[in-house]
Amino acid sequence: MYALKAALLAATTLILTGCATNISGTWQGRDSTMDRPFSFGAVTFAPDGTYTAEAKYGETVRAVSGTYSISGDMIMLYGEPFGERSYRLAGTKDALVFTDTKTDGSMTLDRYR
Repeated sequence: MYALKAALLAATTLILTGCATNISGTWQGRDSTMDRPFSFGAVTFAPDGTYTAEAKYGETVRAVSGTYSISGDMIMLYGEPFGERSYRLAGTKDALVFTDTKTDGSMTLDRYR
């Protein structure tokens, strides 16, 4: 009986852990005609909670880096020159949609292959 309970607990833990959003890897921002303050070009999210990105501000491209954390459907980015930014995060294993919590504007990133 104890072995069955332990197996069920382990299976439940694996299922719940598997539902966590894994965004580790390199992503490419989609071109957009929307008017927004910035968009991402290439972004790499490392498993250790750090990121490096190419941020586009109109015709200006700037390298940025920092840390990120995910809680539920929210991702927090910390780093220069943005400071702290929060986004609602949705997507699949091959595409992420970041929705700005202040402006409701969104941008899509595709997993780089």
